[in-house]
Amino acid sequence: MKYILDTNIFNRIQDGRFELSSLPNATGFVATLVQVRELEATRDEKRRASLLATFREIAPELKPAAFSWDIPGAGWDEGEWNTDPRIEMLREELEIIKSKFNNWQDALIAGVALKNGYGLITADKYLSDVAMRFGIEVCHVET
Repeated sequence: MKYILDTNIFNRIQDGRFELSSLPNATGFVATLVQVRELEATRDEKRRASLLATFREIAPELKPAAFSWDIPGAGWDEGEWNTDPRIEMLREELEIIKSKFNNWQDALIAGVALKNGYGLITADKYLSDVAMRFGIEVCHVET
């Protein structure tokens, strides 16, 4: 199975708190430009460079997220036109559990798993719980 990597997983790998090799049934790893833009937005310059190096080392296959005007990595010329209502439903469920700034990014990332039949690797308990309710196979990494 291919897995989409939530942005927080690059931090866990960077910090030595998770290894992709612990997933024996993984056939590949996927990300979107949403994760790239989130890593690029890391304020600490050294940390940002290190996270981007980790991303390049893993070299996940890039898949487009659903188009969203105001989300870096899913906007014009980055996102894919998609009318799947489950992505908005995913975001709404995340908002019900806990309203936070990046719920839309999380929904877009999980939406790629939903659309393509990928698993999701995340350290976000809320995203993990919601994604499972939508039938996504989730590998929840403990923090």
